[in-house]
Amino acid sequence: MSAVAALALSIALGSWNGSIARAQSDGAAADSAQAASPDQSGAADDAVNQQNQAIQQAHDAADAADQALDTATQQRDQLESDGASQDEIDAANEAIAQARAAKQAADQAAQAADDAAGQ
Repeated sequence: MSAVAALALSIALGSWNGSIARAQSDGAAADSAQAASPDQSGAADDAVNQQNQAIQQAHDAADAADQALDTATQQRDQLESDGASQDEIDAANEAIAQARAAKQAADQAAQAADDAAGQ
């Protein structure tokens, strides 16, 4: 059971990392679009829309990372209540540590996206 949970967490974190990369690349595209054509209102509007989408994606990734952390914690708690082996509990604790680190990185990326929008 814990192997399945670890696999599910791994998949969730993998998709989360892809969201962060897309959010970062979208933010860079928005910045370069703004720099390339600041006097064209249509292009500027597109750049603002792209930046807003990047910000939303960063916040969505942070929400997904938070959910992954909650899921990992619940799975570890279930293992403990089921009397799982210490090895299984240790693996679940490692998954929690990884999920916590991913959440912290996602929160920082969302904050950076917010800060970039304020400039």
